[in-house]
Amino acid sequence: MISIDKALLRQLLLIERPWEVREYRFDPRKRRCDVWVAPEVERGWFGRERKPALPTQTCSWRHLSIGPIQCHLHVALPPGQDQPGLEWLGEPGMPFTRGLSQRVFAMFNQGVSLQSVCTLMDLSLQDVWRYRYALDSGKPSGAAPAPVAAPPVVPRAPWVDEPGHPNVPDLTDPVWLRLLNADLGLDIKVLSLKLMLTRVRSQLELINDDEVRLLKLRELHRYFVKNERVLTHELAQLRQG
Repeated sequence: MISIDKALLRQLLLIERPWEVREYRFDPRKRRCDVWVAPEVERGWFGRERKPALPTQTCSWRHLSIGPIQCHLHVALPPGQDQPGLEWLGEPGMPFTRGLSQRVFAMFNQGVSLQSVCTLMDLSLQDVWRYRYALDSGKPSGAAPAPVAAPPVVPRAPWVDEPGHPNVPDLTDPVWLRLLNADLGLDIKVLSLKLMLTRVRSQLELINDDEVRLLKLRELHRYFVKNERVLTHELAQLRQG
């Protein structure tokens, strides 16, 4: 096994006190590094522990890669303690740390497919599917707010056409929110749109995270953009509000 300086590994992962890297395992053949992280233990003379270690539970997450090396963190967490703001930690039941969740969530916001996310981020399809399923089931995204806020849904403004798609209302038009909330009834002739609306509306009943709800709105808007030619009947009704 190739030796890595623990202090350097700690700096690369941005792990600061009161946390420390207890152990690591690096497999160059698999291009994988497993790192075990835990709260620091106070030690006295001869390295003896001054206080008994608190009980912990170990949670594991895939973290951002270090170059071509996959990084998997195994963190000993004191039960019941929230640790906000640490990007190398993840949320319970989620496969990724907050730092990696933010990257994956941003790709979903841009309409990148599951398979493409796996390829671009070197992630397993199973983990990406688990993350997406968790979002659709109402769990928070686990991602920190992006530096630039996504355009909010605002009160109805003058019609702003989507560039290259003159028949599709702009993402900021409140007609999309009305459609998602079933406040706007449409005579729908396209079966795939009926199925999509049924699925998304049922998901929104579980989702409270504003970022994830906005993701669903983007998905609906993107669907209309991609299928504009076959949705002329439905788009005519949207333009009437």
